[in-house]
Amino acid sequence: MTTTSASPDKFLPVSGHVRRIVAWMTESVYEKDQLAAMALLCAVAGENIFLLGPPGTAKSLVARRLKGVLKGARSFEYLMSRFSTPDEIFGPVSIMRLKESDSYERLTDGYLPTADVVFLDEIWKAGPSIQNTLLTAINEHLYHNGTVTMRLPMKVLIAASNELPAKNEGLEALWDRFLVRMVSNCIESDDNFEKMLLAPELPDTEIDDDIAITAPLYESWCRGAREVTSPPDIIAALKWLRRSLMDRSRRDDEQHDGADYYVSDRRWKKIFRLMQASAFLNGRKEMDLSDLLLLIHCLWNSPDAREEINRCVTSSLWHDTMDSLQSIGERLRELVTPADGARKQTAQFISESDFKEFYNSYFAVDGFTDGTALIPRWDYNKLSLIDETDGIVFNDHSLRMQVIQIEKSNTVFSLPSNTGRPRRVKLLKCNGGVVVNSIPYALIRKGQSGGNPSDATPGLSCRKEAGTLRRNFNSILKAWTARKKQLSALTAANIFVSALDVEMLSSAISNVDRLATETEIRLNNVERIVR
Repeated sequence: MTTTSASPDKFLPVSGHVRRIVAWMTESVYEKDQLAAMALLCAVAGENIFLLGPPGTAKSLVARRLKGVLKGARSFEYLMSRFSTPDEIFGPVSIMRLKESDSYERLTDGYLPTADVVFLDEIWKAGPSIQNTLLTAINEHLYHNGTVTMRLPMKVLIAASNELPAKNEGLEALWDRFLVRMVSNCIESDDNFEKMLLAPELPDTEIDDDIAITAPLYESWCRGAREVTSPPDIIAALKWLRRSLMDRSRRDDEQHDGADYYVSDRRWKKIFRLMQASAFLNGRKEMDLSDLLLLIHCLWNSPDAREEINRCVTSSLWHDTMDSLQSIGERLRELVTPADGARKQTAQFISESDFKEFYNSYFAVDGFTDGTALIPRWDYNKLSLIDETDGIVFNDHSLRMQVIQIEKSNTVFSLPSNTGRPRRVKLLKCNGGVVVNSIPYALIRKGQSGGNPSDATPGLSCRKEAGTLRRNFNSILKAWTARKKQLSALTAANIFVSALDVEMLSSAISNVDRLATETEIRLNNVERIVR
């Protein structure tokens, strides 16, 4: 059932209501739809957002438009500097109360403690006294004004800067309080740049009453978000993602800073609440995989780690598929590698004397890329069953075939002029064939003209297992095809997922497709070997 929201004149589906709000927030503003949408999401989730970007990229405008969405809301904006004082943020000290009642209190009206929407520009320039008070305000939504403790009406704090907090300067605690971290860039599209140049000054309009968020509506949305449920696959994905980041946080060396991947339990709880709010504002009563994609804007601590964080988040969407494909790949490798005595008792392994020789000194690799390739017999004899050997593949124009061989120190320079440009590969020996870049290929045996080998094969148990792996692979591939279609539909429907997010997701999906293709090639070649 689609959730609805009350407005003065009618009921709107929540998702339609939110889309109209975002459209108003981005009127005459270009390429800022996701920033506006995420700011609104943070307001409903009760979280804070940090905008990283150069001056003049509409960061403060997002805050002003958000204030306009909340009917009757008050806002507070301030450009911080290293000379900023608490008086400028929290209000001046009341001289009258200090004189008459010896009470140290601030006049907070019109300052941060009375604002619904707060925008602090260049926040990292704030001094320690402001930072410490901000921490309490953000954590507990409380402000201690002398002997009086005030409950803050603040729904969202939007902070901005053109730089990240400096390390080892005590800013880590404040940085951790900003759950959502977005980048605000200049306009990238030439068409949008032209529209911006030709557009009149930004209109100073008010939002229509029928889509403005009243106080009762805001409270109902907050309650509705807390009631959103999470299916088992979402919880499983979050657990997998947490373990993945924990593994990276322990890997602290010159190439990796473990702190870049640290996520506290508090942040995980807040992330879960944000996902609930995302689902609700999209008109759903249950989270789906598209809500997980928002975590690419929540988990990064430094720009250097963003790419790896994005990889972890997208992998969490299909971790079960990846694990299954990798498991099949490992088992396929075991099938063609004689590992121990027990295996040798259940399989009939192929002697090199069974392979058919070509040109007196080559074995033929069946089904290699575009056709059959050759490998020198003496090179094949040197290959290990366990340790990979560096090799090269090149086109031998005199033989009119590809040749695979072990790379020597001067291989490239000693190749005859009638060979194509070589490419480097990793080589392993396997039972009945050779493994090139983790993909096994059968060698043509005596009595064969090529194609599928039929004699001197491993035992029946290997053939049965290969058949089982084939059925498992087909099942995984079918589920993966359905998952891709589902992800495409879910992300297209999610208000808070941008076109850039979808583009990144598509690139990550292509990596899984590549693994599936490689696994199928391995499976095909192993079936040739064990048939």
